[in-house]
Amino acid sequence: MEFQKLKVYGIIICIGFTVFGFAKTLEKTVFICNSTTSSKYHLKKNCRGLNACKKPTIETTLIDAREHGRTLCGWKD
Repeated sequence: MEFQKLKVYGIIICIGFTVFGFAKTLEKTVFICNSTTSSKYHLKKNCRGLNACKKPTIETTLIDAREHGRTLCGWKD
């Protein structure tokens, strides 16, 4: 009986850490070009993908960028 309780508690703790980790990922800061034609978000402020941006670069959250239909930039620098 005690082992089952420990097992249940262990599962609850694992789920909690997973949810917390996912939430922290969505709060991650990303960068976007403040243009009406821009469709990507960038992990770094100095990403090559932002070089063509003629408008200001805006700092936002990953979840906000995704909610506005933006996808990850293809550059890996």
